Amino acid sequence: MKTNLSFFISFVFSFILFNSCDFISDLQENSSRISFKAKAISDKSGNTDTIVFTSKEIKCYNDSTHEIIFNDSVPLKTISKYGRITCYLDADSLFTATQTSDIMSFIVNDLVLNHNLYDGKYYFDDGYPGWIDNVGATTLRAQNKAKRADAWAKFIAQLKLEGKYKSN
Repeated sequence: MKTNLSFFISFVFSFILFNSCDFISDLQENSSRISFKAKAISDKSGNTDTIVFTSKEIKCYNDSTHEIIFNDSVPLKTISKYGRITCYLDADSLFTATQTSDIMSFIVNDLVLNHNLYDGKYYFDDGYPGWIDNVGATTLRAQNKAKRADAWAKFIAQLKLEGKYKSN
């Protein structure tokens, strides 16, 4: 009798354990490892990060044009509510991009997520505006790009794993 009871308890425990592992792996497969978070410009407390979008909402990233193409699920006007957007891989902060558009009248010499008002698309660029061509800005942009190279490589590697990377 004890043997049957021990066997039954072992069977039930094993059944629960294996099913929970499947459940956890299903959750992991459906979760997004890349997320972009920000504080709304209107949030004066500065305490709450909002998930702006995740890699689930990214259709692809084109490395030759630097365009980030979103699925229809991302309302593009939502992105413009944020001044700076930070990219996370799981809980690790990779890089922060300043959100810009073609009508802004200031210079950014670091990574930007630029909303091109002529074609309505978003692009990652090493600075804004792109046409600045002086030694100081060009040097600073190159230095900032080199500083985030490892983090950018992690971002690209994850996009490749998820099949969301285009090189042409």
